[in-house]
Amino acid sequence: MRRFWSLGSLAAVLLLGALALAGLRPAVAQDATPPAEEDVFGLEGVAFEPLGFVTAEELPAAPADLALIRFTIDPGAGFPVEASDPSAALVLVESGTLTVQVEVPITVTRAATIAAFSTPGADERTIPAPEEMAAGTAFTMGAGDSAYFPPSIAGQVTNAGQEPAVLLAATIEPQSGDGAAASPAAGTPAP
Repeated sequence: MRRFWSLGSLAAVLLLGALALAGLRPAVAQDATPPAEEDVFGLEGVAFEPLGFVTAEELPAAPADLALIRFTIDPGAGFPVEASDPSAALVLVESGTLTVQVEVPITVTRAATIAAFSTPGADERTIPAPEEMAAGTAFTMGAGDSAYFPPSIAGQVTNAGQEPAVLLAATIEPQSGDGAAASPAAGTPAP
């Protein structure tokens, strides 16, 4: 989980660098003054709220297209995850519930893990670990849960609930030789 805070630290360094290049000087607390809980990076007026995190063992080759997509899946609707799709995705459920079944092991980071991890002063020993889902096992993802879907996997995503399910998918997909996305299901990236 330290990698997640390292990512946040990297973001802060990049932001500070951008401010320095622009000639702006951010307000910085004195060394003896601890930062406020919402002032994670020593920047006044900047809040940091982790939404989801995962460890990716495999990513598509570069050059690649990155996209952030919001899906709304009506009750009873769903879609296949195609083994021929080379895209990878970090998926976060915003609302509703999804039933997922894929043919590879998947790690799900539950909302409770994110909430505990985001609590100032939280003890890493008490933060719930992400859940490992076995290949071929159907599992549910609810609001605040996140998971990484590696490239070229087969499966199904379904909304078996009574309300629409809304999810965000940050995808990375290799480009084909003509600059167009390589996914065979154009316009329907697999979460």
